[in-house]
Amino acid sequence: MIDDREQDKIQAAMKFIAVTLDIPEGELGPDSSMDNTPDWDSSEHMNICLLFEQQFGVKMDMDIITSATSIRALAALIP
Repeated sequence: MIDDREQDKIQAAMKFIAVTLDIPEGELGPDSSMDNTPDWDSSEHMNICLLFEQQFGVKMDMDIITSATSIRALAALIP
């Protein structure tokens, strides 16, 4: 069961990815990732990570960058 706080983080991550990739938010879901979102390629992922750090104040090292490749993974990083 997803609690309200986790749902809010997922929504924030989906909105952030939609804006960053310039795609409709409705095209994304909690399980969207680099594997199933065509516009989310490796170069866009680096852009996402840089902007994510600025937006949410999260420091991302290479381990996090390589593992935070989905909406759920990014949402889990939101403070």
